[in-house]
Amino acid sequence: MTSRLLPSWLPDWDGAEEIAGRIDPIVLHEQVGKLLDLVFADNTAFLDSLSEALESSLVPPLNILGEIYESRTSLTEFVVASRLVRRSAIPYLDDGPVELKVLIENLPE
Repeated sequence: MTSRLLPSWLPDWDGAEEIAGRIDPIVLHEQVGKLLDLVFADNTAFLDSLSEALESSLVPPLNILGEIYESRTSLTEFVVASRLVRRSAIPYLDDGPVELKVLIENLPE
């Protein structure tokens, strides 16, 4: 599968179709919506509260996920973008708010 936003070489494509076949897309969409709302709230206080490492690892892939979330492309692509966010942010979550940690850890592995 190809995507204009997600290169085919990303390891997050491995097993993504299988994951997409067994998850509830409505639940994933709700989880991602909460994550996007939390991070990209109207004020910048939340983003400003994150460590530089967490913010820089989270924001670029989360922007991609947000674009896919809005465009409602294939579920597999949505899973890949979710996994990319999770993989990118997990190493830095100990420095972040609990709510952010919970939302990211609930994304597909």
